[in-house]
Amino acid sequence: MSSKLYKRILSAVLIAPPFIFSIIYGDAYLMIWLFLAFLISIYEWYGLAKKLEFFFPTMVLGFVYMAISYSSFLALREIYSINLLILFLGMIWFSDIGAFFVGKTFGGPKLIQQISPNKTWSGFGGALFFPALFAVVWSSYMGIHPEFSDNPWYIITFIAAVLGVAIGSVGQAGDLLVSFIKRQAHVKDTGTLIPGHGGLLDRIDSMLLGAPVFLILITLLSYVF
Repeated sequence: MSSKLYKRILSAVLIAPPFIFSIIYGDAYLMIWLFLAFLISIYEWYGLAKKLEFFFPTMVLGFVYMAISYSSFLALREIYSINLLILFLGMIWFSDIGAFFVGKTFGGPKLIQQISPNKTWSGFGGALFFPALFAVVWSSYMGIHPEFSDNPWYIITFIAAVLGVAIGSVGQAGDLLVSFIKRQAHVKDTGTLIPGHGGLLDRIDSMLLGAPVFLILITLLSYVF
């Protein structure tokens, strides 16, 4: 096992329990967790912004972006349900996992080499397929949200697949957004908070854009279906 992989596993083992605890119990526990993460994210974004030519507008846009993202994450748990939040997290994780392993296995043409040299089109395909597969399997056992429960199974399966593809796409876009800012700032990672991963933004870049988009999609779909 490589040293970097060992650090990643150890980081996950240490971080996962309090994060899962905050999701399960919600309310103040989740709000405290998200507030701390928000402060760390702003600090790391500041570290990137101060290396750029347009510091102030970058900082303002970053603050608004983080505020919307973290508020959306909280809304998924508190306004909707823990099931919906877990579905979202699962799609994000399966998107990242699918992109990594499919990209490493098949390689091929680069996606956007100027921004993220390691991303490939095959990896992007994995980033769409695996969250869709996860969403379909999850919804077949746990459902999506009670508002969709009156629909036949094939409609729910269709909704789950669409959500999986959409969040897979948006998650990759969020990753590329942070990668673009890092490249402009001439840094490899946003920080050193998480051993094996870099900064917090390096770990949650897909979630930041994914959370508000998922919240909007669920809200719109609840009116349609």
